[in-house]
Amino acid sequence: MMMKIGRGRAKRLVLDVGTHAIRVCELTQTKTGFQLTRYFQREVLLDPLLDDESKRRHVNEELKKLLKEKKIRTRKTVIAVPGRSVFTRTRTLPPVQESKITQIVRYEIQQQIPFALDQIALDFQKLSKTEAGGYDVMMAAIKVDVVDKHLALLRETKCAVDVVDICPFATYNWLKHTGEFGDKGECVALLDMGASATDIVIERGGQFRFTRPLTIGGNDITSAIRDAMGLNFLDAEKLKRDRGSAPTGDPQRDGQLGEIIAKVLTRLITEINRSFSYFRSLPGGGTIDRIVITGGGACLRNIVPYFQEQFGVEVRIARPLAGLAIAPGAQEINEHPEQAAVALGLALRTLQTVPIAINLVPPALIQSARRKEQLFYWVLSFVTLGLIGASTVPGLTAKQKVVLERIQTVKKYVQAYDPELAANPTKKSVYENQLQAARKEIAARQKQLNLLSTAYTACNWWIHLLRMLNDARPQGGKIWFSSIESSVINPGASDPVKGTVASTGFPGIDAAKGGAIVPKQNGMKVLGYAADPDSLTQFISQLRETRAAQGGLFFSEAQVEKVPITEMEDARVGQASIGGQRSQSGPAAGGPGDIVYFFRVDFIFTPPQQPQQPPQPQQRPRP
Repeated sequence: MMMKIGRGRAKRLVLDVGTHAIRVCELTQTKTGFQLTRYFQREVLLDPLLDDESKRRHVNEELKKLLKEKKIRTRKTVIAVPGRSVFTRTRTLPPVQESKITQIVRYEIQQQIPFALDQIALDFQKLSKTEAGGYDVMMAAIKVDVVDKHLALLRETKCAVDVVDICPFATYNWLKHTGEFGDKGECVALLDMGASATDIVIERGGQFRFTRPLTIGGNDITSAIRDAMGLNFLDAEKLKRDRGSAPTGDPQRDGQLGEIIAKVLTRLITEINRSFSYFRSLPGGGTIDRIVITGGGACLRNIVPYFQEQFGVEVRIARPLAGLAIAPGAQEINEHPEQAAVALGLALRTLQTVPIAINLVPPALIQSARRKEQLFYWVLSFVTLGLIGASTVPGLTAKQKVVLERIQTVKKYVQAYDPELAANPTKKSVYENQLQAARKEIAARQKQLNLLSTAYTACNWWIHLLRMLNDARPQGGKIWFSSIESSVINPGASDPVKGTVASTGFPGIDAAKGGAIVPKQNGMKVLGYAADPDSLTQFISQLRETRAAQGGLFFSEAQVEKVPITEMEDARVGQASIGGQRSQSGPAAGGPGDIVYFFRVDFIFTPPQQPQQPPQPQQRPRP
């Protein structure tokens, strides 16, 4: 988007590069609001099976044609990356000084992402202040090499990045501006249904609360049609657009095409409901009151009645053009307004402050920009110093005498400190040996400190791991652990889908005696009891969301045992297996409170990073 940010300020190119389309627009601010002065959209319909290099080449060619055809020469660019590429979390921080929030956020992100901080671009935003004096903070991070893939398109078109936003946040900012979320404090869910993903954004009480990307989008429907009917991707996409419809409930009317689309939408509904359930379990969560849909998926026929029937709440398509004046050169937006929310949201943040203003420009680019700015000021400073020097040289001769007198004063102090050094500055000082001894002592103390730091990191990791395991339990005290032990899990011999796992359990302290090599534990084995199946299902679902189980979680409902509650008096621990013979203290009573469900779950975790060794003190060379 070419745009002026206020009077006399530089223009910006706001660019929305989607999976199947490129959008460029120009937005200006008037006395009565905003006016869309220019809007262009070019389809780049590519088969998902095409390799990434071919996709990038096609998109690059179309973008160059568009910029040349419309004579767009602005090179400072505002773009957005897909939500599925970004790690986002909302956290409540304790009452701290605002200056320390950055440090806390960097620590939290490092605990959640298994990458070094120099490999990611991160940003955060304070959403609100809590009653206790703390802060609700939105954190976002992305790997630098993922951002670079998107920025490569800009470099090939000789554009420089100014802002890297996130697509669902840009959509949320614009629809928040147009009043789509209302002002009654409702719990409203936004579904941005794109070609390759569906992004969920939830606002409750007038505040951003939750976001999650789902890897199901319009391309999944097109691919299902292609595979079922033996068409190529482009023909399947055309059939979907011309005749596709969400299920109507009438098999004869829906036909084969409706049946194919229904299977994909059923998967999408399941994932959305799972996300809604997880949001309800979060602090500050709640039940969804209303759903707003946008993106290309909103164009599917009968999608609103179908979603209303499935979710049981009001559903409507977003109106991103509400209150927006559209100039003659931007009438193209009226063809598919539901697809323009991302581009309009990117444009909005260049005109005014937006609710979520995350910027994921890689640190290297920020440093490069700072160096260029610093170089300009250095050159300006040197020119200024040159002019000052030219005007002050005559006065330097008068000050030279004062400088020589100060040198003599310094020599007197050196004479009092070390007479031999004052007489011969090239000679080694008698204090040199004392300095070397002090440096050796510092190095020894530093080595001890490193050992303590390593031990502390390992200890803190296990405490943090157990805390995440405990926090995954649902409220109500309906999950009890009978055994928690570290284990060696072989991912190659395990299947997360079937729940089968090759897990050794804790080998024991005596295993290392006699010089035996004990494999390094990479997972946890947990045995426990649940009061009811719903509590167990919620516990497993929430455990998958934690960083503790990011390496893989192994659980099978088929191996859950329904046992009498009296078994908990002699609960299974250690190597106790599910399904094995076990003595019972008595028959199970008839009431539901006399029955519990024994379960086992294994998961692989990522071990903590060892602290970096501090640089050793360097010896200053003698003059």
